[in-house]
Amino acid sequence: MSERLRILQVVHGYPPHETAGVEQHTRALAHNLTEAGHAVHILTATRAPGRPQYACIDTTDGPIPVSRIVNNIPARPLSDAEQDAAIDNHARRIAARFRPDVVHIQHAQFLSASMRFDAPVVATLHDAWAWCPAGGTELLPDKTPCDAPNPRQCAACYAAWRPVPSPTARRLMRAAGRLAPLVPPEHLHRLWGRLPARLRAPIAAERSAPTEPPQAAAQRAAAMRQLLATATLRLAPSRHLATRAEKMGIGPVEVHRNGAALSPLPRQGGGPLVFLGTLAPHKGPELVLRAWEAAFPNGKPGLRFYGPPGPSVLPRHLLGGVLDRDGVAQALSTARALVMGSLWPENAPLVLLEARAAGCPVVAPRIGGIPELVEDGRDGLLYPPGDTGALAACLRAVVSAPPGPPRPPPTARAQADALIRRYRALCR
Repeated sequence: MSERLRILQVVHGYPPHETAGVEQHTRALAHNLTEAGHAVHILTATRAPGRPQYACIDTTDGPIPVSRIVNNIPARPLSDAEQDAAIDNHARRIAARFRPDVVHIQHAQFLSASMRFDAPVVATLHDAWAWCPAGGTELLPDKTPCDAPNPRQCAACYAAWRPVPSPTARRLMRAAGRLAPLVPPEHLHRLWGRLPARLRAPIAAERSAPTEPPQAAAQRAAAMRQLLATATLRLAPSRHLATRAEKMGIGPVEVHRNGAALSPLPRQGGGPLVFLGTLAPHKGPELVLRAWEAAFPNGKPGLRFYGPPGPSVLPRHLLGGVLDRDGVAQALSTARALVMGSLWPENAPLVLLEARAAGCPVVAPRIGGIPELVEDGRDGLLYPPGDTGALAACLRAVVSAPPGPPRPPPTARAQADALIRRYRALCR
């Protein structure tokens, strides 16, 4: 084995098209591995209405080749068991061309549970996707945590969660396909993102899917376990998720902490409270809005929501859009505090590490792996999840008497170096 490793990173989305936490984490890791002298190739799915289903778009991210497989299906039936032969064929072709020394699966949503590779495989669990088909959120339809998933419950829950595009949305996707020769799909995506949320919401309204039999949920769970069983090494960024995965029969899972890739700016403070994340119900943006309105009836300090649009409908004047990495650094440098409203058991939110790197206090729920990253009273304040009154009290406290500077987090480069050592051990 040469000193220079060839590493295939497999993930369900990749910037700049997909910009949530796992996608940003994978990009930072890929660039750190490249800067350390290794060859990296990205195999990812992408949503591109207007492009043919299963088209493979080969692009680059600086020196890093990126193969994007178009998958415009928002969520498959449970009976498919997350398996897709067309995506399997793409994965085999890309791996045969790149010849990786090691494959690192970051996330398989929108890809396939039946992907198989000849090289040693590392799999990182970033959420409960392996056993929770409802987006890995482990939330029941009433938005309360699911402590004991089972095939019958999962089938009913998935039917309520599974997004089925509205007739209007399907017509728009067909129209995008017809316009593709004249108008690039990427341009149509940008136009869609500029529409006010109040106009997007009724157009993109989704219907619930029919409930499938419990056997379908059991088959899906078995296929996900088989995918993870192909991994020589399974990792999770929090002890919470590692323990949960082992309880769900995934097998031994080691804890490997994430690092922050943010280049912080000098701390200024004095700005608004900020929410950074997808504006989706499980992230709790409405909870944050209600608590802010209760804590500060006069609207001061202000509140800004930054992130990809989702089903949540928030006041337009509070929306700041999607930020690039420089924008995130700027927002955290001036923010009074980062505020999280998550209702689901988050694993290791990247934004918490970025806030600590920027010296920005955090107000977050005491749920999932968050308490492993935020020491209450030191890095910020923790509150019971879903409790509007407690969150409002924390917001008033962080504004009137902010805690001291948060602890600096591990760096993304240190995390990459630790992974390189693990990759080498697997290759040997």
